[in-house]
Amino acid sequence: MKSRLTLLVPEHWPQTPECEWQLSDRDGRTAQRGRSAPRHWPRADEHVAILDGAQTSLLTITVPPSKRKDRPALIAYALEARLAREVDQEHVTIVADTAASAGANPDARQLAVLVAGTARLRQVCAQFDTLQRPLHRAVSIFECLAASPECWQLASGDGRSAALRTGTGSAIAFDLPQRNDGGDTGGHGQADDDGRVEAIAAMLDFALRDAGSPPQRIELAFTPALPAECCDTLAHRTGVALQPLGFDAVWARSAQAHTLLHGGFAPKVGVGASLWTTLRWPALAAGTALALAGIAMAAGVLADRGEAARLAQRQDRVFADALPGTPAIAPALQLQRALRDARHAQGELAEDDMLSMLGAVVAVTGSVPEAFTYREQRLIADLPAAPASTAAIARHGLAVEADGKRLSLSPSP
Repeated sequence: MKSRLTLLVPEHWPQTPECEWQLSDRDGRTAQRGRSAPRHWPRADEHVAILDGAQTSLLTITVPPSKRKDRPALIAYALEARLAREVDQEHVTIVADTAASAGANPDARQLAVLVAGTARLRQVCAQFDTLQRPLHRAVSIFECLAASPECWQLASGDGRSAALRTGTGSAIAFDLPQRNDGGDTGGHGQADDDGRVEAIAAMLDFALRDAGSPPQRIELAFTPALPAECCDTLAHRTGVALQPLGFDAVWARSAQAHTLLHGGFAPKVGVGASLWTTLRWPALAAGTALALAGIAMAAGVLADRGEAARLAQRQDRVFADALPGTPAIAPALQLQRALRDARHAQGELAEDDMLSMLGAVVAVTGSVPEAFTYREQRLIADLPAAPASTAAIARHGLAVEADGKRLSLSPSP
């Protein structure tokens, strides 16, 4: 890998095409960072998508011990009561597998799973394929946040939603009020900040009550950064110290997060993948042309077979009319012999008669042979001068060989 483009894909992408991105080199160092639509993204050798907001859910379930082949059914059963959609509409990724806490079954396993909508994941992958930027990996925003009982993390990369990771393993995504003057990255007023602070404070209050004991601090990874006065207000509301954190931590953890692209979503990338992406349409066009040529050739062969069958039927009818009651062994030779016999019976010359051959020589060369011999249907004639051409003799049904003034004729086979 020479370069990697990591993109924070919001819930409304690609309807809202702009998203945050970071370009890093082969050593993981940041080379470029920005926010733009796909047409302005820099070129890269690998592409990684971080699914932001509620596009994924992080859940903890307990399953009994089982064989590997039985585990998907047990996971689906455990998730049925936790999901709004049918389990078969979800794509599940196991990110942790530990021994379950003390309970009825000491061999049970506790699994942390990421759940993403199959249709949404397919849409994201298809859109990147259309952009000729196939995804190498897709990860969840929740795995890009580090959390412990002492420190939680809250992140927002697009100003539309935020993701919270708590020390109890909970992961919460919630919407933020939209700014009214300046968009997601432009200027904003006090009323907009107050609305965002209220939404964040309400969610933190809920998470703190659910956790029981508060953490020592909550780290905030916002881009653009949350104003200092907002952080002070949130700290006063929650009673927990808030520490601004650069979004670099989110980008860095995406490289170690579990990929969601497995099973039917496994990426078709690697050696030759980019070449195939470039050449797939020319290859499809060439394949279509070859298929059409094959169809035309097959049609020609069938037509030739039909014509050959028609000629064979005609020959059989002619043979039956000319030689009734005679078995057809070699029809062409039998008809040729019957024609010769008929000519003899009518007092006419056949192709293998000496006089017929001499007549052909005189007619074509315009001269009478000075000498000739005839033996076993073969005529050798010595002419006064070498003929200019012997091609016309062949049209009389004779095979001819020329050696200077001497011609050798015999019936064509």
